[in-house]
Amino acid sequence: MTQCPASGLSVTEKDHWSFEHRQGNYTRKYSLIGNDIIHMQELAEHGIVPGHLYSADFGSLVAEENLTGKPVFILMDCAPITDFEFSYKKEFTNLLTTQEFNLRLIVIYNIQPSVRLQYEMLQSLATETLPVILCGTYAEGVNAILDFKAGKGAGSTPAAGSDQAYRNAFLTEASRILMLRQFDAQAAPPPEHHPVYPYFEILEAMRRDMYALEEEHQHNIDRIEREFRVLLAGKNSLLDEQVEQGKKNEQRFREEEAALLSRIASQEIEATRISTANAEKNAALRSLYEMIEKLELDPESRESITAQCASLFETSDQAALVNTELTETDSVFLSKLQKKHPNLNQRELRISLMIKLDYHSRDIARSLGLSTRGIESIRYRLHKKVGLDKHNSLKTYLTNLAAESI
Repeated sequence: MTQCPASGLSVTEKDHWSFEHRQGNYTRKYSLIGNDIIHMQELAEHGIVPGHLYSADFGSLVAEENLTGKPVFILMDCAPITDFEFSYKKEFTNLLTTQEFNLRLIVIYNIQPSVRLQYEMLQSLATETLPVILCGTYAEGVNAILDFKAGKGAGSTPAAGSDQAYRNAFLTEASRILMLRQFDAQAAPPPEHHPVYPYFEILEAMRRDMYALEEEHQHNIDRIEREFRVLLAGKNSLLDEQVEQGKKNEQRFREEEAALLSRIASQEIEATRISTANAEKNAALRSLYEMIEKLELDPESRESITAQCASLFETSDQAALVNTELTETDSVFLSKLQKKHPNLNQRELRISLMIKLDYHSRDIARSLGLSTRGIESIRYRLHKKVGLDKHNSLKTYLTNLAAESI
């Protein structure tokens, strides 16, 4: 902890109160003189043009040092500042007009000539409860704060009608128009014969122009809002139509899907019926063929009859259920299974045959283009559809059924 050379008060400095401004290549440093003076320094080896005052930093430091509600004074070193952006002015104005903490005085020192007038314009926005003092040196700034705390005021007020009074009035009106967007005249202009009267006329013309621009800006905002509302209403209407059309399409797709599923189910039933009929016919033809073989016929007649029977066999079974040629035993088994369980569809009959033939679930899945889990689900449904409880084996049941059919 060091001491202030102008007042002898202690100076508190902390590492996190110093900020490197990379874009502007300068450092902003805060310190606390005594227990209520916040000292802000802009440190650079060249001229800088800050874009922000970072007024929130003052509030953070006040909160950190438990100064909330207590009188606080700000001392600003502006030595390297050669100009500043409009956003800097706006933040300074907000610091004057928005009391986030008990700020009592702002003192600015080391002001470059290039920005003196701009700081004077900002000073003109000061109020009786929050004055702004412009000083030359650090010592003058500290003493100005100490004098203010001692009740000596914030400086003398120029006499009414003096050049300085008119100058201050001009700066105040210009600042109110530019920074506060206030276009009503407050200061009385000088007499018409006064040398600065033309400047006040220009100020009045600028006030009218700014007011007109403000009205035009507001009209443009209103127009854009109206156009936006119309556009938004149109988009919402289009969106509602698209949502409604989407619902109709979804309903239509569901109906088409249901119709296709119904058609597929019908075709599966018909295919199963045809397959079963073919199996029964083949079994009957083979029995007939065997009976003819046992009859005592002349060789020529026997050969003619058996040839006709053979031509009627459909051993390839065009509706083959497992992509292979069905044997007579398979055909008889499927016929028996369908008669006993007519609620089984074509795929379930096909899978039942493969289970009976001792195919593994993964082999069945690979053959039918399904997942192993899907086959397991179908086996579970088959187990229930044929009326088995959980203690009975589906394969055993199908094997026993096949044995009964032989």
